[in-house]
This record gives sequence, C-alpha cells and structure tokens, in this order.
Amino acid sequence: MPIVNGEFRRKNGFEAPFDQLQILSYFLFGFMISSFYALLVPLTEETPVRAALIALYSLLLLGLVVGAVVSSAMDPVDTTIYSSLQATPREVPSGELLYCCYCKCKVHKRSKHCRVCNKCVGHFDHHCKWLNNCVGGVNYRVFFATISVASLLTGLQLAWNAVLLKRQLGDDDMYLRVAHFRDHSRQGMLAYLVISMVVAAGVFTLLIHLVGFHVFLYTKGMSTYDYILKQRAKKAAKKEEEERKANGGGGGG
Repeated sequence: MPIVNGEFRRKNGFEAPFDQLQILSYFLFGFMISSFYALLVPLTEETPVRAALIALYSLLLLGLVVGAVVSSAMDPVDTTIYSSLQATPREVPSGELLYCCYCKCKVHKRSKHCRVCNKCVGHFDHHCKWLNNCVGGVNYRVFFATISVASLLTGLQLAWNAVLLKRQLGDDDMYLRVAHFRDHSRQGMLAYLVISMVVAAGVFTLLIHLVGFHVFLYTKGMSTYDYILKQRAKKAAKKEEEERKANGGGGGG
C-alpha cells in the first residue's frame, strides 16, 4: 500500500482496499465461466459446434482476462505530481497547468483529482469500481476494448444458454444422453440453466449499456466526467429557472 505524505495513494486496481463491485465481478464471471465449461459445453451434443464454441469462448475469455489485468494494473496518474511541488515542468506551457490543492502541485487542465485513489489522473474519464482503478488517458483504450470483449463473451454465453434451455424444455430425455448429467435430476438441470441465463442476461445488459454509452461519448467528443458536468449544469440551470418562476420572475408589470 503506497503512502505519500502520510496518506494512502492507490497506484493500481490490485491494491487494497478492494471495492465491493470489484469483488462481485470476480464472483459473477467466475460463476459464468464455470457454468459455460461445466454446463453448456457438455450439453452441446454436436461435436463441431462444441469445438467452435470452446475455441471462440476461450479466445474471448483470454482477451477479457488480459484486458482486465492490464487496465487494472496501469497507473493513469498525471505524472506532473512527481515533479517538485508547485513547480511547472519546462516541457509543458504554464497555461496548460492548474494547481491541485490535494496533490499540492500543478497538474494538466484535463486532469482531475480522484479522492478514492487520492491522486490526479491524466485525461480523467471516471473511477471504475469494477476495476478498482481510475480510467484515464493511458488506459482508456484498453478499458474500452475490455468491456467490448466482455460484452461479446457474455452475449455468446447468453445466446447459447437460451438455445440449450429451449432444447431442454422440448426434450425431456436430452440430459440423459449426456453421461456427465445422468445422475442429476431434470429439474435441477433446468434450474441451473435458468440461473445461468439470468446471471448472463444481467451482466450482458450492464455491459452493452456501458459500451453503448462510451460509443455515444466518443461521437460527442466527451469523457464520462465531461458528461457528468454537463448534466449537473443542466440540472442546476433547470432548478434556477424553476426557482425564478416560483418567485414571480415571469410576471409582467
């Protein structure tokens, strides 16, 4: 745990304290991955389809793991905080720097201090609780690639889970043809398939919404933080207008 000036400063997402959503993500994906290999793969009777599913899923899983590890391990800190306190780096024009009262030094205009990580993040986008790390200029592309791959992975699992559930409902003896499940009840098999599909559907919905949101931000040339500030400004303006009307600001005379 890095300590700077007597205070904790997180360098990456693998440093404690860990976020509850980060831990939850490990359980969710752990359940989904085990369900795929232990449930969906054995229930797939067609050998070519089963081989294709394993290959594609495993490839996406590898991409997800690598992306999640890299985006969590990268430190998106604004490196100017490592310079002398209140000193302006020679290579950066002074007009491009602002003073951070938390870091007690000058940082880039596009940086923002994250109170969770206790550091200024270069080209700050947002603090991701799922990764337990900030997303900024150095790891944004990896982050976006990671959530895109994760949405493909969960989408594939959800779709094939639905196919197998439909088959099970239409064929009472289907699971008996799979030696791996002959000692299990059909009701238990159906329950496992339903739970697996519900979890995959929930995760897929969250991920596809997140991917769509970041595509939207890209088309607008905005960061997540820019969007939040814009929404706050709109809300404040609306509240001010409502208060003005309530105080008789719209009356004539």
